[in-house]
Amino acid sequence: MIRQLFIFTILVVIVSMGCYKDEYYTDSTAKLRFSTDTLSFDTVFTARGSATKILKIYNDYDQAIKISKIEFASNKNNQFRLNIDGLSTNSAEDVEIGANDSIYIFAETHINPDDPLSISPFIISDSILFTTNGNSQNVFVQAWGQNANYINTAEIGKLSCNLGEIIWDDPKPYVVYGILRIDSCKLTLPEGTRVYMHGGINKDLDGNYYYDGNIYVYKSGKLNIKGTAENPVIIQTDRLEQEYQDINALWYGIFILPESKGNYIEHAEIKNATIGLYIDSLATVDLKSTKILHTGAIGIYNRHATVNAENCLIADIGSYNVVVDYGGVLNMSYCTIYNNNSDDALAVKNYKCLDDDCFSIEPYPVYINMENCIVYGENSDEILFSNGYADDPSFFQYNFDHCLIGVEDLLEVYPYFYDNCQSCIDSTGDNNLFVDIENYNYRPDTMSVVIDKAKVIQDISDDIEGFPRGQLPDIGCYEFH
Repeated sequence: MIRQLFIFTILVVIVSMGCYKDEYYTDSTAKLRFSTDTLSFDTVFTARGSATKILKIYNDYDQAIKISKIEFASNKNNQFRLNIDGLSTNSAEDVEIGANDSIYIFAETHINPDDPLSISPFIISDSILFTTNGNSQNVFVQAWGQNANYINTAEIGKLSCNLGEIIWDDPKPYVVYGILRIDSCKLTLPEGTRVYMHGGINKDLDGNYYYDGNIYVYKSGKLNIKGTAENPVIIQTDRLEQEYQDINALWYGIFILPESKGNYIEHAEIKNATIGLYIDSLATVDLKSTKILHTGAIGIYNRHATVNAENCLIADIGSYNVVVDYGGVLNMSYCTIYNNNSDDALAVKNYKCLDDDCFSIEPYPVYINMENCIVYGENSDEILFSNGYADDPSFFQYNFDHCLIGVEDLLEVYPYFYDNCQSCIDSTGDNNLFVDIENYNYRPDTMSVVIDKAKVIQDISDDIEGFPRGQLPDIGCYEFH
């Protein structure tokens, strides 16, 4: 009898031990740890269309933890697949990780790089979402979806060539992921080069938001763009579907940083940025036959720098088309600047504020020279001047010659404006300037007042499309024909 009781007691203990479960860590602040914050499928896989990456998930607590749900945020077109701790599934619930233990997730992608862009854009991204004790965490997943030259800037750091030259002349497009930094190097983009920028608003590990999709040209770097009228260089968003073509602020912009000199841009189309071109202190840029379109904030921002432009189009801009801030030099010939918002086509300021209320300023001379240009838009005033140092006329110099402009209230502050605007046309309210503004066709209409109204500039014989200008040229970047 005693022996039977002993055996029964042992069985009860064994059964009790077998049914015992560790208590779960249930604190609402619980966080998982991951082996990486991004699973990136690099360019190699585009040749065969598939690749696998491993993600390890750690429980750093002294108690077991239960992940209530693991799933993709969207997984459009089902291009990513998961294997969660040995189970092939794209979502799982109540996944347990023991105390101070870990599990593996295998992520796979299968993409046909020849699929249309609507299914397989250049960069495909998603997130794996983890919900634990009410907390949400995510691991970013990205893959290359088309055959291209992928410039992963996190890997290359700065583009440097010991003051030499790098030429992007591959017929396949270049897709820039992140921030391209050009330093100690001249980057040349020959005719026909296509650069697609992947960008937007992102958040760093500290929770700070920043703009992604930038090109920075440092002091010892140069950007050299050599397109042609028949084969321009294109710099735009990597979303090439039709519905994205006139969307702005899909990447940040091109920044020519302080003292970067000798930058040259000819026959380029810069589209879909937040800022088309930002030229900073004492930097220089020459622009020829270039279009800056569908920009979220500013087309050209000249801060204390020098910009020379001819035959350029700056239109469909979210704010100011062209800004000269804290002085600088702006020379423009045969340019079309059309504003379609409540800001101004051209804003000029010759100082910077030294305090929040701008009671104290630091002036710097500004020089504006515009010949045969259209500075026009939907407002009665499309030119804004802000002169912080009126005591010295040399600090605010401007000259307009054979330009079509829109000014009204400006004349109350600058009553002698037309003394520096020779043979100008004020065509406020004229709706017959262009062929089709709604479809971004800024060529002169048959009844446009700009036809035959420009002066001859000997060094500029063609318009933005390479069409010859005659003895009676037209104002703006397009010649009527």
